[in-house]
Amino acid sequence: MLTIIRFKIKVMINYIAHWEKILLQSRSEIVINLENREFKAICPLENKTIIEEYYMDSVDWKIDRTNFIDFSSIINLTKILKKEPLNSVFHIFTLKSGFYFMISNMFLRKNCYNILSITGLGFLFSKSKRAFIIKIFLRPLFIYLINDTFQVIIFQNSNDKLVFEKYTKYKNRSEIVPGSGINVNQYKLKNTFNEKTKIIFAGRLLIDKGVKEFIKIAESMNSSNLEFYLAGEIDKGNPKSISEIELESIKNNTCINYLGYIDIKNELKNYDILLSLSEHEGFSRILLEAAYVGLFCVAYNNPGINFLSELENTEIFFNKHKEDIILKLNTILKKEKFISIKNRNIIEKKYSTGVVASYFEKIYRSLNE
Repeated sequence: MLTIIRFKIKVMINYIAHWEKILLQSRSEIVINLENREFKAICPLENKTIIEEYYMDSVDWKIDRTNFIDFSSIINLTKILKKEPLNSVFHIFTLKSGFYFMISNMFLRKNCYNILSITGLGFLFSKSKRAFIIKIFLRPLFIYLINDTFQVIIFQNSNDKLVFEKYTKYKNRSEIVPGSGINVNQYKLKNTFNEKTKIIFAGRLLIDKGVKEFIKIAESMNSSNLEFYLAGEIDKGNPKSISEIELESIKNNTCINYLGYIDIKNELKNYDILLSLSEHEGFSRILLEAAYVGLFCVAYNNPGINFLSELENTEIFFNKHKEDIILKLNTILKKEKFISIKNRNIIEKKYSTGVVASYFEKIYRSLNE
């Protein structure tokens, strides 16, 4: 069993992710909040200069994200980890990155402290038959390695914790940290609603996210008083991503305004209702952002959206029948709309970047205890 590390000197904390965006989106803000610590980014470097605005150092982890599993990336990560000193601290983000790290670490067996943040169980725990088969195949590997690899696993909701611990037989320390945090000072806030109601779907264009259902709803609710917007890009490394051909069809659909990638912090205020049809979330960042900015949030029930129940201007639906969702939207459209100051106060106190950073700091500080 790996020895728990105790240290009193300042130790570099290595943030690892298989996608640069993961270490920029919210973790960069956490790094800023934890200014008494030093951080290194280990990820594919597409914007090295931007990464190094936040991280003291960076290492390019070469990985092909278009492959569901890129075995060469495991070799590349092993080489990177081999160069790191003993007693290093690694904080890995996402289950996919954690899997790569777990295999790489198996070849090294270094005396390090490893923390995994599971931001969502993702494709592996989806309802796909392919995922079911892969999950059966990988389970012995997880059971054999998980407890020797990670001293702490951070989950974003209790359901993911129960499911993952049962699957892997993980017995070490678990923590629940709700979300990745948002820097509330960076968002342009909504102060009025549009004459024509603008309904937006924002996220990766995955089948599990409900992109196809959104299109069907837009086609069924085609009205001069409504406008439907789709923001996001395909994810070639995810088996549940829509194809390039399907994306072209969306672009040609007159019932949908396809936006591609948008600057959420500055542009989300231009819309009125955010519709989330995702099957599973760790903790829905886009819903948190929309609620803070001032949109009305409508979401399919899953463990990652439970926080909506404490907010105003929200509706949760429990099945994905098109007719039921349309009925719910029509009911909302008849309501008098208002901007919720209560939502902003709750999010600032419970889900801001500073709050999440304080959770992380307690975990990092425990290395000294």
